[in-house]
Amino acid sequence: ARRLRNPMKTFLQNAISTIHRQSATLEIEPCGSRDSAIRQCARDAGSLLLIDYEGEDLQQLTDRVTARTGAPNRAFFMVQLMEAWFLADRPALETYYRRGLNAGRLPRNPNIEEIPKPDVERGLHDATRQCNKGAYNKGEHAPDLLPRLNPVSIYNACPNFRHLIDHLSTEAGTSR
Repeated sequence: ARRLRNPMKTFLQNAISTIHRQSATLEIEPCGSRDSAIRQCARDAGSLLLIDYEGEDLQQLTDRVTARTGAPNRAFFMVQLMEAWFLADRPALETYYRRGLNAGRLPRNPNIEEIPKPDVERGLHDATRQCNKGAYNKGEHAPDLLPRLNPVSIYNACPNFRHLIDHLSTEAGTSR
């Protein structure tokens, strides 16, 4: 998770800059488990929480997070899991993995946020297992792949990502 701190920061700041034409300074703090992240968010009143929802009912999860943090509108969700964003930018996957990528093994559902976690994981593994870089490995590949994503592709394909970027942009605009 710590290896994703700077790539996530770069990606989110680039998304705000690209989509809303403004700069934002973000601090990213990986917190480990979901429960650990919720506890830390509850302690830090100015923080936002960005977590995978892993197929749970979003409203129930939002209500649970709000009850534990004591503040509404502080939880944002990375679809089923962050890797689903990669499916919204297949050209980035093709550029990163180059030869050997079997894009036909990736899930085809255009509703990226509805693709179940196991299908995303299996699809990435199966599509990349013949690549020179080897099968997708979060610790090795995600830090390099995340900043290469086109944020506009993710913004257009993933309503939860759009909500996050719009919120961060609003916050950046009001903190000036």
